[in-house]
Order: sequence, then structure tokens, then C-alpha cells
Amino acid sequence: MADWLHVSADELRFGTLAPTFKAQEAGLDLSALSMQDRDMLVRYMTLSLADRKTVCDVVAALVVAGSIKARNL
Repeated sequence: MADWLHVSADELRFGTLAPTFKAQEAGLDLSALSMQDRDMLVRYMTLSLADRKTVCDVVAALVVAGSIKARNL
């Protein structure tokens, strides 16, 4: 089924992750990341796809909560 739909088997099982983020389009300089941020990204890349999705969901929820909090100030 994954071949027929032209998606990965993991995407069928777990759904899609957030859209691909392109740092260049967002004007971010990845070389400006702190060592702590780089270490976090290395650890993130070792997670399973399901765990990465969980991390993405948590970050998305924190962004929503932050925007609500900012509106209420």
C-alpha cells in the first residue's frame, strides 16, 4: 500500500510529521546554535520515528500554549 500511495510505511503507521522545516527559508543560521541545542538535535535523531513524532507534538503544543499566554499578557 505504501508503494501505491508513494509514502513510507512509517508514514502509514504513524502519520506524517510536521512539514519539513527549511532553515534557509526561515532565515535561520544553524551555525549559531548553541552546543546544548546541537547535543539535543543529535539525541533527537537517535529516537525512533514514533518518539520523534511525540517530541514534535510536545513542541507544537508548547508553541500553542506560548502564543495563548502571550495574547493574555
